[in-house]
Amino acid sequence: MFAGTARSSAHSSRVALLLLVVLLATLISGCSAYTKPSSPNNVYPAITMQPASETVTTGQTASFSVNATGAAPLSYQWKKNGTAIGGATSSSYTTPATTSADNGAQFTVLVSNTAGNVTSNPATLTVNATSPTSFAAWAAPSLERVGATDAPGAASSINLFGARGETVDTQVVVRAPAGGLTNVNLSATALASPNGVTIPASEVTLYREHYITVTGTASYGGGSNPPLGSGTYPEPLIPFNDPQTGAALCATSAALKACNASVNSGQNQPYWIDISIPHGASTTPPGTYTGSIKVTADQGTATFPVKVTVWNFELPMKPSELTLWTLWSPATGNTSASLSQALMRNKVMSWYVPAANAASDVNNMGLNRSGLDSYYVVGIQCNGSYNTMPTTSQLNAAAANFPSALGLDLYLADELNGCVGAYNAIKTMGANAHAADRSIKTMVTLDAADLNLYGAVDHWVLLDSAERWPVVPFTGGGDLWSYTSCNAGHGNAPEWMVDYPPINERMQAGFLNFTQGATGLLYYRADGWTAGNTIGSWNNVDTTACGGGLGRPGDGIFIYPPGPIGSSESAPGIRLKAIRDGIQDYEYAHMLKNLAQLPVLDTTILPIATSWTNWNRDPNALQNARTQLGQLLHQLAP
Repeated sequence: MFAGTARSSAHSSRVALLLLVVLLATLISGCSAYTKPSSPNNVYPAITMQPASETVTTGQTASFSVNATGAAPLSYQWKKNGTAIGGATSSSYTTPATTSADNGAQFTVLVSNTAGNVTSNPATLTVNATSPTSFAAWAAPSLERVGATDAPGAASSINLFGARGETVDTQVVVRAPAGGLTNVNLSATALASPNGVTIPASEVTLYREHYITVTGTASYGGGSNPPLGSGTYPEPLIPFNDPQTGAALCATSAALKACNASVNSGQNQPYWIDISIPHGASTTPPGTYTGSIKVTADQGTATFPVKVTVWNFELPMKPSELTLWTLWSPATGNTSASLSQALMRNKVMSWYVPAANAASDVNNMGLNRSGLDSYYVVGIQCNGSYNTMPTTSQLNAAAANFPSALGLDLYLADELNGCVGAYNAIKTMGANAHAADRSIKTMVTLDAADLNLYGAVDHWVLLDSAERWPVVPFTGGGDLWSYTSCNAGHGNAPEWMVDYPPINERMQAGFLNFTQGATGLLYYRADGWTAGNTIGSWNNVDTTACGGGLGRPGDGIFIYPPGPIGSSESAPGIRLKAIRDGIQDYEYAHMLKNLAQLPVLDTTILPIATSWTNWNRDPNALQNARTQLGQLLHQLAP
């Protein structure tokens, strides 16, 4: 009896022990998912944003995209109706020109890594019959400058990716048939997501691009980055609406208007489109937003489907990269306030802002620094003379006019290379600034950092084309900024004249500044107009400010006078938009650095932005790198 009881008890104990082991294993496994979140480096792939269905007309392309998380590297294979599509192995896929036979096709993507794979939900392609259009119309990426007679492109839809707080951009182009085009206009719808949230149409800013004929950059230095030369290029952007008031400019008597354009036979007319993605996860949750851009003319219409994929992260209102532009008084037609506003709309800061506007500019425009130079222009010369040498108490009084958290600085001297006679004045001014009650940074522009001035200079603003950049990380005290000028040096570094492709501006402001350890960007002027506040300044940007009669088209001109367009504010150009996009690229890299992702940055952007003399001029390489960074930030978002 006792033996049988013992056997029964032992059996029951073994069963109970087995159940306990299973229970503990289950609990431990389950608990670990909550107490120690899985790293993206050891998890199965998971799709965070499914491909969205698309509707196009016959002959247009359709674009599908997916966002996924999981152990890197992730691989992708798109399928049409269950059959793998050759070469479709990235996170997005664009079809060839569609036909009626494509109507109803279903597209999926298989996302895989070493841990496993997952297949997306199907996205359905709807292909509608075309309505005849009597003119060619196509979409073009923002880094492509479309010539006046370039052959039509093939893209018929717009597919963009961006973060909250970012402005993404693109172009649409029309080409006039025989007989020309009349009353050409552009309009945009709101962008809607499947969950009912929209990006309002008011966040879509439209411009008509203005062609200008320039004399090419002379004597550029003979290096690896030559100018394109004399020719006709799109550069100034004519807004449809006043940027300050939002009022339509079509009803004005302005000489230049974006609306009701006429285009001569065989000529192209490009339009620029900015789409600002609002801040706030509740305002703009991640996902796919769709809408359209419509071109109308007396001769017909063309509609472009637009898809914007919003990633699950946000750029700060105040850029991390500092900028100082226009070391001149505003040109006629501008004020310090209006000049600052025109630049800040593109994430660029002017030399200084009026102190009375600073608080609102911080909150509404992303102001991240200002000079005290409206109070004191120091102006140290090579022989040590200067305009003024404010004391510490004078600097304290000036600084008190600005918000306490706003970074302040003083521009001490301009290009004083080898000027030993200026050392004492720079050191004295540095000591006065550094003794102030709050941080006031000093800056000078030079070809190279000067160890004799370590401790006196905070922002070393160095000419990239001089090719005397220090080894990074910089250990000489202070930080590095870059600047470019009409001096093309050896002809290898990025240049900002009109006859250079806009990837020059974008790479310097973005990935090159980041890889070279620069925290800021300076440029000497933005409104150096050739004919004042008149249409002549829109049509002629040839300058010889470099001296020696050397032509430098667009040197010192990044915005265009408001008078000819009937606006309250100066208009931007394509090059300024490229600067803004570069500042946003920089932000991607800066955010990933703060997330301990430097190894990813080393393999993604360092190969295309190795040095001021070794950088990639291919827009596709830049866009691919940006997409990789954006997808990683989306993946790492909490």
